[in-house]
Amino acid sequence: MKHIKRHMFIVATLFVLVVGFYILLSPSLKPVRIALGLPAELPGARYNPDKNAAEIVNESYDNFYLGRIAFVYHSVFIIFLYATLIIFSGLYLSEDLRDIILDLASIGAIIVSVSVILYNYFDRNFFWHGTFLAGLTIYFFIGLIILMKFRPKNLLEWNIWLSGVLLLIGSIWGAWLGSSYMHYRDEFLHALINSRFNPDLGEESIFWRALTSHEHAMIAIAVTLIFLLALAISGVDENKKILKIISLKHLYYLTIIGQLVMALASYAVTFYGKIAHLIITPAAILLIIATLLLSFMVKKGTFLRPALIMGNIAIWVAVAIPGAITAISLRKPVFFPLAFRDPLYDWAELAYNIGHWHLLLLTWGVLLLILYIYWPENFLNKYKFMKWVGWLILISYFIAMIGTNLYMLANPPGQYIPNPYNNLWLSIIVEPSLIILTLCTAITYLVYLKEYGLSLIKSIIVSSK
Repeated sequence: MKHIKRHMFIVATLFVLVVGFYILLSPSLKPVRIALGLPAELPGARYNPDKNAAEIVNESYDNFYLGRIAFVYHSVFIIFLYATLIIFSGLYLSEDLRDIILDLASIGAIIVSVSVILYNYFDRNFFWHGTFLAGLTIYFFIGLIILMKFRPKNLLEWNIWLSGVLLLIGSIWGAWLGSSYMHYRDEFLHALINSRFNPDLGEESIFWRALTSHEHAMIAIAVTLIFLLALAISGVDENKKILKIISLKHLYYLTIIGQLVMALASYAVTFYGKIAHLIITPAAILLIIATLLLSFMVKKGTFLRPALIMGNIAIWVAVAIPGAITAISLRKPVFFPLAFRDPLYDWAELAYNIGHWHLLLLTWGVLLLILYIYWPENFLNKYKFMKWVGWLILISYFIAMIGTNLYMLANPPGQYIPNPYNNLWLSIIVEPSLIILTLCTAITYLVYLKEYGLSLIKSIIVSSK
């Protein structure tokens, strides 16, 4: 367990450093950035100080921003995946295999994070791009090793196994997509830029459809995986039934079906486009119905029970229901007067497409944060103030989810202005909530530094002498 704790501190430190660096790049923190010696203006940035907003593309920098977004998302995804692997390894792998997997995972995560920052902001050359790919490759082989060694023993573990397999398939999709970009760069960029104005214009490109497949599958399965690991940690009431007929076994089977159909429908978008899109929504709804009901199966008396219930409700309120309304209101308003393809509302669909993925990524990160203050040591009991921190995390997360939807869907009609930094919903709801969430993360990191970090730092100092 000592090795597990060391890696938990390493991934926490990596997250603080990498995400902290990205936060420093915000236009509002420009004076701080300059004081630290970082460039005042970023190459290829979309931010236009004259408009106090971000532009879709910046032609003068060869549309480099679009590539940077992909790199940044991959680095955050890999850090979250590393954090998830630590939990999985601690629960299911033998000590020898666990140590090898986690050492490789730490190397891969550091390689990806460092190469992304160097390539995007300091030295854009082929070497750092190749280093980035090497880090991703390490994670693919980690997945293969786990697939060969992990032997599920019950339905929960079969669900976890399936999540791993589907993530591996999604990584192959991403690898094909990345390699295709090298040969069909202009077509890919053309589809990406057009889709920013109207997703229908991107549908004609197989690369845009493959990107949609990759994004849908990877984030949905990753969030499902961390939820399943939370169930493994918290434990479930195996004898409980919902409505006296739905048992735990039924819900596990429903989750397997939901994962499988949703992922296969996502991958099918690459080949069939809009028809497959119609399958994704009901499959995703099936999956989140199963996870919501499973959260009520969590044993009482554990903080994970209200956390998982609250998280699943947030997904319904802030992702599933608005997503369904958005999907059926693209061209003709149904539940409220918002026609996304109307020029006066085209900002709404773009904002929703971007915000939708941020909400899912935020959910994964928040659940990881909750699990890290609960497992393997329950800091909620060890430090009384951590209970307040835990509840503040959940409350600020929920408010941020709602506030992001208001930003995406409740702005007045007007000319397209992407990412306005003075938006009402962002300034009074989303940003304050994220500040509270950031403070809670900082407090949790200080606890990790005290509990796990200081001993690791001392051992490194002693060994160096």
